[in-house]
Amino acid sequence: MASDEAGGADVSFGEAIRVEKVDLHTYRIDLNDAFCIGKVSNGGYTASCMLAAARAHLSSHGQPDTLTAHFEYPRQTTAGAAIVAVEDIKLSSRLSTLHLTLWQGSFLADAPWIDRSVSRRTVLAYTTHTNLRTSTGITLPTGYEATRATALPSPLPAFEALETRGLDDCWEESKLLTSSGLWRSLRNWRFYIPRKGPLTPGVMDMWVHTASGEHIPQSALPYVVDSFPYNLHTFLVAPEARTFLEASQGGAGVAGEKKKTTGEADQRPGLWFPTVLMNLEVKKALPEEGVEWLAVRVTSKQIKDGRFDLDVLVRDVGGELVALSHHVAMILSIERNTGNKRDAPKAIL
Repeated sequence: MASDEAGGADVSFGEAIRVEKVDLHTYRIDLNDAFCIGKVSNGGYTASCMLAAARAHLSSHGQPDTLTAHFEYPRQTTAGAAIVAVEDIKLSSRLSTLHLTLWQGSFLADAPWIDRSVSRRTVLAYTTHTNLRTSTGITLPTGYEATRATALPSPLPAFEALETRGLDDCWEESKLLTSSGLWRSLRNWRFYIPRKGPLTPGVMDMWVHTASGEHIPQSALPYVVDSFPYNLHTFLVAPEARTFLEASQGGAGVAGEKKKTTGEADQRPGLWFPTVLMNLEVKKALPEEGVEWLAVRVTSKQIKDGRFDLDVLVRDVGGELVALSHHVAMILSIERNTGNKRDAPKAIL
């Protein structure tokens, strides 16, 4: 999935989240630099890696799918070696619950692997797992499903035109208008957003497709719900605030309009939106081969004091609900990301 646009190695998503079992409850992974913003690994990618360890841990239980997951990000995670420690909270035939901890820093060469005096916990998670393909039970339509909110954004894209030309009459690719190598994780995606701005005030509707052409697998859903165009905030704000932001950015209008200079193009990348916590609920299993396209809708109820919430709804091309996610995130200067506070973790396992 990783794009080689900026000169990085091209790697499949499956390879980028591959884990190695080192003992009964411990898994090793190398976090790939192509999934970073600046020095920090994308939180959704990191979550996908942790869930890959959970999936391997539960392989003998026949529960390959994540149903729910709650992630907390107390420290920055960087590319390089990491350990996922798995604690069994409850194992059963229908649902199993795990506590996952991702560790970085210096590790021991043998069990218990983690040296608590120097290793650091960067992500904590509680996750529930099942088999979505064999699940059965009562199913009833809800009132929500009868509302306009459940409809796919209209009109539907001409997908072939988006792939070949980057746009159609109503949708176009959101270009990352900077030559900086900071935004590597964003280059793994193609985000297609409305050409004339938000279809509904305060709502970002987009269609996502991998930059490599690789199908989006079930295991990438945490990464999907934590990946957004660089100008996400301009879609979430009220119309009057959007007008002000566009004017302050040197006349950058709706998505796809070119800014006049490289300096102007680099203004938004001065902001960084680190995730504080992320919740994920998976509603259906994607096909084993994955899917080419997913529709993503993002809203925020409040942006205040450098913090904001995100509600993310993911659907397939048939309009079926795939996943729901809720985030709490911060708005910081990118300098908080790129400061040379610590070196990347060293692999000694």
